[in-house]
Amino acid sequence: MNRLGMVGGGAMGSALLDGVIQAGLLKPDTIFLMETDQSKRESLRKRLGLNLCGSLRELARECQLIVLAVKPQILPVVLRELKPVITPSHLLISIAAGISLAALEKQIPQGRFARVMPNTPARIRRGVAAYAIGENITSGEVAQVEAIFGCVGQVLSVPEHLMDAVTALSGSGPAYVYYLIEALVDSGVLLGLGRDQAQTLAIETFIGAAEMVKQTGEHPAKLRSEVTSPGGTTAAALFELEKAGASGILMTAVQAAARRSAELNN
Repeated sequence: MNRLGMVGGGAMGSALLDGVIQAGLLKPDTIFLMETDQSKRESLRKRLGLNLCGSLRELARECQLIVLAVKPQILPVVLRELKPVITPSHLLISIAAGISLAALEKQIPQGRFARVMPNTPARIRRGVAAYAIGENITSGEVAQVEAIFGCVGQVLSVPEHLMDAVTALSGSGPAYVYYLIEALVDSGVLLGLGRDQAQTLAIETFIGAAEMVKQTGEHPAKLRSEVTSPGGTTAAALFELEKAGASGILMTAVQAAARRSAELNN
């Protein structure tokens, strides 16, 4: 990997740029950015020392490896402008939710694509990303995809037909966690805790419980049973969650996100 082109310097684009530079994967002078927002563009140039491109065509001339870090609604416009200058030697990595490899290849038939779904904790190097690859991608190029996203978290390969599920579970997943943390904090406040106290208790409980699952490798149900004493406070709370159908509601919500991801492809 000699050069990297980045289309889009928003939250995820800037997180990836920070990650590859801080990890030492690439030097700033080998990275080229195309960003239409002047304030974002200049801020990233000053902070990271990377190169700016005045057009997508210029970016494609400078770089064979390009990350398309733009929203699904913007991606067709970007692909139309790139199409005349993309060659079979280019590898384009799309992080746009819901846009399939077939749809990408239809836009630029001569292009070669990988599709990646990262999530926002990439900003603090604790993200997780799943990827699927298109046709004619070499093992060396797969390693490049893994190296780029490995700079900001964990990376795993999935069949493309599961990318909507990935988008619904981990791509949208941080929002579910924030929602639950907010509810726990509000519950603590309702019971008389100060908001700062409730927030600390809720956040550290989430972090500790997740790390417990990760480190022990045990099923969450087993760990839950260890907290749940017969006739105790946890049993009373879990009974209310079961009566409300909380697990089913959450599963239905994730299914809705997956359906919306599939709809975006159309």
